[in-house]
Parts: sequence; C-alpha cells; structure tokens
Amino acid sequence: MVFDALRTRLSSLWRSSTDESAADESGTTPDTDTDSSPAADDETLSYAEQIEYGVDEHDLPDEDKILRLLVKRGGRVDQSTILDETDWSQEHLEAVIDRMEADDQISAITVGRKRVICRRGFEPKGYRSHLNE
Repeated sequence: MVFDALRTRLSSLWRSSTDESAADESGTTPDTDTDSSPAADDETLSYAEQIEYGVDEHDLPDEDKILRLLVKRGGRVDQSTILDETDWSQEHLEAVIDRMEADDQISAITVGRKRVICRRGFEPKGYRSHLNE
C-alpha cells in the first residue's frame, strides 16, 4: 500500500516535470486534467503517513491512538503515560488494551510496579508472554 502510494506520487511528479519540459520546448502549455486521475480520487494515507502528516487525533479510533503513541515513543510506553496523554479513565484504557492484546497488536507486561505497553516485537529481551509463545 505504501509502495503504491509512493509510486503514484513519484510518477505524477515525473509526468508533470516531463510535461513542463515538453511545454517549454514547444512553447505551449500541456492540457492536464487533475480530476480525471483515479489515484487522486481515492488517495488514502498509510498509517506512517498519517503520523507524519499529523492527522487529527480526534478522528482516530482508540486502538490507533495507542498505536500512534507507541510508534512515536519507540514501541514501548508506560500505562501511566498513555493515561496522561489521552485523558481516558483507567477502565476505558484497560478495555482498549485487552482488545488490542486479544488481536495480538500489543503486549502489556509488568516491569517492577509499572505496567508497560509494547508493540508486538518490541518486548524486552528475555520476555515471555503468559502463553509461552
């Protein structure tokens, strides 16, 4: 999906630069219709692009808000940090974490007295889940 979006953008830039150079050589302006492009009609941003381009937090589902926070923070975040950043209740956060753990999106582990939320694959070395995966 990301590669398709990049290819579309690069090809549109390539086409526009070659059209401009052809117009300079011939002395006329090319006749382009940007609305007829199928890629322009249904262009969607990948998750990484949403983070980079700053899609509004209020438009994202709860799971995506946590994933976005994890991506920004390197894959691991204390549960208390998530509570501070999102202003959710403890119960709401627990429900979202339980759903995400059931979907294998994150791991919630206990380190000392803190509960740390990790993206899958970003768990500390030597960590074993309760399922001994």
